[in-house]
Amino acid sequence: MGAESRGVSYAFSHHRACWFSWLILAALFFIGFSPTTAQIATDTTQVADTLTSQEGIERAEQDSISADTIYYNLPDLKRWVPSGFGTGIWTWSREDIMVSGANTLSELVALVPGVIELLGGDYGTPAAVSAFGVGGGGVRVTRDGFEVLPVEGGVPDLQRIGLAGIDQVKLERNGGELLIELTSHRHVDGRPFSVVEAGTGQLDTNMFRGMYADPTALGGSLALALERVDTRGFGRDEGGNRTGSWFRYQMHRGDRVGLSLEYRNMSSGTQVPEYASSLSRRDLTARVRAEVLDGLVAEAYTGSTRHEVNDTLSRYELEGGSRGQHGVRLAFYRNGLWARGAYRLYSHSETPSSRTDGSGGYTHNLFGVSGRVSQSSWSSAFTSEEPTLTQSYGGRVWAGPMSGITFFGSWESGSYAGRSGPILKMYPDQASSFSKAERTTTRAGGSFTWFNTTLSVAHLRADADIHLPLGLELDRGSQAVAGTERLGAEAWASLPTIWNNLRFVGSYQQWDQDGPYLPKRIYRGAFVFHKVYLDSGNFEMWWSLGVRGHDPMSVFVSEDGLDSVSGLQVVPFYQNWYGRIQVRIVSVRLFLGWENFIRRRNLQNFPGRILPITRSFFGLRWDLWS
Repeated sequence: MGAESRGVSYAFSHHRACWFSWLILAALFFIGFSPTTAQIATDTTQVADTLTSQEGIERAEQDSISADTIYYNLPDLKRWVPSGFGTGIWTWSREDIMVSGANTLSELVALVPGVIELLGGDYGTPAAVSAFGVGGGGVRVTRDGFEVLPVEGGVPDLQRIGLAGIDQVKLERNGGELLIELTSHRHVDGRPFSVVEAGTGQLDTNMFRGMYADPTALGGSLALALERVDTRGFGRDEGGNRTGSWFRYQMHRGDRVGLSLEYRNMSSGTQVPEYASSLSRRDLTARVRAEVLDGLVAEAYTGSTRHEVNDTLSRYELEGGSRGQHGVRLAFYRNGLWARGAYRLYSHSETPSSRTDGSGGYTHNLFGVSGRVSQSSWSSAFTSEEPTLTQSYGGRVWAGPMSGITFFGSWESGSYAGRSGPILKMYPDQASSFSKAERTTTRAGGSFTWFNTTLSVAHLRADADIHLPLGLELDRGSQAVAGTERLGAEAWASLPTIWNNLRFVGSYQQWDQDGPYLPKRIYRGAFVFHKVYLDSGNFEMWWSLGVRGHDPMSVFVSEDGLDSVSGLQVVPFYQNWYGRIQVRIVSVRLFLGWENFIRRRNLQNFPGRILPITRSFFGLRWDLWS
């Protein structure tokens, strides 16, 4: 079959899948679920009423049920694996994100032990993360179940995934791939809600992130957000910026069925000549979600992602275009037993043609077990004359605490695939660069808690047949290298100090040998203070003083910078001392951050891409209720 006939066949199947997806959307919304009693908002910011008479209670209940206090969310598709070092899952709420001081998604997830942030420079340049040395095909990002397609290469460019309007971030640190789940804002009150975050600092750096959400607007619920970060960067000619927006409108039939229309846009620009001067991506989604039965939630969605490049260089002429995505999801929970499943169809050969994900398990107070499976099909037009399948499996177990001791273990194995370059506007006449890696990782350890002290250790084994580059502009065109088996260990500790409310929190990861994106040692440590003052709780303080660093690390480099066939170069030792302080007065947070305050020079994640020597940053964050 020729490229042209394959393209016609694929276009027909995509058209059919698109209509099928829309039929499911309509069926779920108009199936006729009976509206149930709306959720009634609870104002947690006010002191409870001391009036306890029956008459007073009835009057209060009557007063609380009004159009202004009724709010809706789409039914929630949760996961029931607890977060923590033992399970390898980390979760940040919206408040946690604000306390962290992170301005980007990569800055946030790089707080996780063993995760390396890979930056091409300052804001506006490509950004990625890695753990266990994973490269292409090693990072997946979903936003409310919609996959943020890696249109830029083998992994998504995290520089163009915003945090505005995000209510929760969850990172599942697996040996084969990192799974990042983003959850958009959920209404917790019947009143309109706003968040304003603004700051400024050295290197002419400015930041703004804001959101407005109205749970009763236009016959449904409305939310919108904006964000912007810009800087002149290190030197006078490496300025950059990132600008994002988000809009969502939801219609509801009671609390059990809802329709959501959502639009997101994120663009980045840089003066660094090694990268495209301007990039943007736009994601448009429509979904219907319904609680079909108690404990069973179903969803159907359709959407598209558009990737655009604005640059005069010839190597960007064919880069860009639009890609469709359609899917269904299910989630079930009852008495500790849970399961989730998703099936996705993609509309172009340069992405998987389909992907199936399934996970499930049992969670108890004293123990738990979970497993997952994933399978992707890659079109023959992209890989070879025969479709290519990638499959991966994984499982987790944990038990405890028993006498302060917790045991845990995990295993992941399978094949993971990625491109070595971006999606293109035109249907390719020949197979694009496609690589598949086999990865297996095991982890086993335990935690001990005694008198407010927690110590955790784990043994690690990571095996890969080949190591893949990210496929971003950071290392585009570089060739894969042979893999190897690595043995390692990691530890995490949370220790009290002689002062109340002050703790030391740190992590350490050691490997028997280094490799691409995997230094022999990775460490983090910080003194962390947190205290709530006043009986009213209206004054709160956080501060931290810490360091993060790693040994010299080999990285893939772009084709133009290759010094050898492998395309590997070594970046030097990295160490960043930082300090942060944040004070909350009622709902206003004042913050100050300082990166690399000892002014260590030559910090870099890629050869020649020097990061800012230092940067101080201050501003405010403000929650507003109308």
